[in-house]
Amino acid sequence: MPLPIQIAELTMEEFAEALRRQPWLLLPMGTTEEHGPHLPLGTDLLYAEHVCAAVAGRVGGLVAPGLPYGVCRTMRNFPGTISLSPGTLALLLREVLAEFLRHGARKLVLVTGHAEPAQLEAMREAALPLVSADPALTLLLVGPYDFLEPIRREAGLVSSDGHAGSIETSEMLVMAESLVRQERIPRVTRPRLTRFRLLAHPEAEFPTGVRGDTSKVSRALGERSLTHTVDEIVRVLQNLDARGSEW
Repeated sequence: MPLPIQIAELTMEEFAEALRRQPWLLLPMGTTEEHGPHLPLGTDLLYAEHVCAAVAGRVGGLVAPGLPYGVCRTMRNFPGTISLSPGTLALLLREVLAEFLRHGARKLVLVTGHAEPAQLEAMREAALPLVSADPALTLLLVGPYDFLEPIRREAGLVSSDGHAGSIETSEMLVMAESLVRQERIPRVTRPRLTRFRLLAHPEAEFPTGVRGDTSKVSRALGERSLTHTVDEIVRVLQNLDARGSEW
């Protein structure tokens, strides 16, 4: 019987045995953050866990327990958003990664469901010292929008996709439909947002908590988006295994 791919479900002996074959280890990164009136606070982590599990199932990888908190400056004033400072997240993540390395992990993928630049930069700050100390280590950082441009073009959402909008809501219909309050989806288009000013109350620019066009929500869109993202991540990992290059 094959071992579970979820590290939290393994015994210590099973974990040690699994690492001996040098699998890809995927770490889901999320937030506890508002996602409009229609999506749950855990949307980002649910996305990351779903993608990690799907990828791991195809490459024989392991999925680490996810981190449910992140850097949420833009949404910080909405009810339910719990934001860490970038420095706190970087230190926490670096220690978690260092522990997996200490146990023998050599190929790691950080998959975040949260695209805020400060979150991504904190993750890079956590990982770079580890790679610098051991250049043979393979460590990837994948964000939720990294592979979405073809999906946006196909759906007519170029420059209008965004937080809790059509793609993210559609993905949630696939991953956890019972958690989507479909009757509460606000009818909004992507608002024009401040580009340069630092605002004490950025939520004033998007009072619904949504920063994307919600006019094209569908389960079919969510399935296309998730399938494409998983396929692309799998392709990158398989290329790295076969040729040592992403391409």
